[in-house]
Amino acid sequence: MDRADAHLHLFADGYPGRYGRSPAGGPEVALYEDLRREHRIGRALVVGYEGEPRFAGNNDYLAGLARTHDWIAPVGYVPADAPPTDDTLRRWWSAGFVGVAGYLADAARAERFADWLTAAAPALTRAGAVVSLNATPAATARMGPALAALDGCPVLFSHLGLPGSRPTPPAARDAAEALAPLRALARLPHVGVKISGLYAVSEPSHAWPHPAARPFVDVLLDSFGTRRLYWGSDFPPSLDHVSFAQTLDPVGLDDLSPTERADILGANLHRALQT
Repeated sequence: MDRADAHLHLFADGYPGRYGRSPAGGPEVALYEDLRREHRIGRALVVGYEGEPRFAGNNDYLAGLARTHDWIAPVGYVPADAPPTDDTLRRWWSAGFVGVAGYLADAARAERFADWLTAAAPALTRAGAVVSLNATPAATARMGPALAALDGCPVLFSHLGLPGSRPTPPAARDAAEALAPLRALARLPHVGVKISGLYAVSEPSHAWPHPAARPFVDVLLDSFGTRRLYWGSDFPPSLDHVSFAQTLDPVGLDDLSPTERADILGANLHRALQT
């Protein structure tokens, strides 16, 4: 199986983690190179992030990595208050970026980002840009019209749609209600969801295989099907909670056929990236 990782991060000085240093234990790119060789990960969507001063310059760092690592498919961080111009987007495409990343913690930020997406839709669509979104359900509820206009772009919501953590598995009805804004977007065939960050749904976060995430995975399988779900490791933040090997086997996929599992674990992202 040739996997493809739909969500990871790489930082010049390392992700600081819960203990003030990268849980990768050393240079993140070198470690991920070893991991991808061991686990046959052919491509990786590396999600830019500059939402805190200590991460400033991450887009430039990823551009440099993309020049020398053909497995890296970076998506550039877009601040909601200062989004890139069309000229900046063209420079990103020339530098090897395959799309953009938004972090939408609330409805107000989502509305500003949606306004930019609407204005930038022609440029994004021409490029077939991947749009990666870390969006809470409240933010997701404001994104429908803007995302509908991006029918030429794969739109990937990260971390099961950020439904929040649970100490025990929620009832199916409660899981469906928590993800209602995201499920409403399943009518858009270019919208999908990353099966990533399952530790963030679980209390405690190290309780692999994260049974509290299972009802959400079930809801997403029912709403989006196996062709619009994407496995992501969330390296290196996930290593604060679980091992990398544990991220390779997300809960809820055991009953799928080999072809369906292969779609989620890599084939879908390869298709989105046209690789």
